[in-house]
Amino acid sequence: MNTSLPKRMRSIVLPLLSGVLICLSGTVIATEDGYSPRRLGAFSGAMKYCEEKHDEKGSRYQRVRMRIAREVDGMSRREKERALDARDKAYERGRFLGKRLDRDECRSLLRQSEWQRYRDD
Repeated sequence: MNTSLPKRMRSIVLPLLSGVLICLSGTVIATEDGYSPRRLGAFSGAMKYCEEKHDEKGSRYQRVRMRIAREVDGMSRREKERALDARDKAYERGRFLGKRLDRDECRSLLRQSEWQRYRDD
C-alpha cells in the first residue's frame, strides 16, 4: 500500500507547509529580539556606563536604569540572570550591541523609539 501524497497535492502542500514554518520561526525570532532579557540587561549596562562617563545632568541615565531594574525584578529567575549578565558585560566593555558608548552614542540611545517607554522627560 502506497501512502505517499499524489504529485499534485505534494506540489501544493509542501510549499505551503514550508511557508508556515518559516513564518512561525520568524515570529519567534522577532519576539525574542524585541525586549529579550539580554537586550534589556545590555541596555541597562549601557545606561550605567553612560551615567558614569557622560552624564552632565547627574540623573538622566540613572532614572532610565532604575525603570529597567523594576522591569527586570518582575522577570523569572532565569531571565533575570540573563539580563544581569548582559548588563555587566555591556558596562565592563563600554559597548552596546557592538557600538562604542561615547557621548553621542549614549545620547542617541535615549532618543531611540525602542527605549522611549523608559524615559520621563
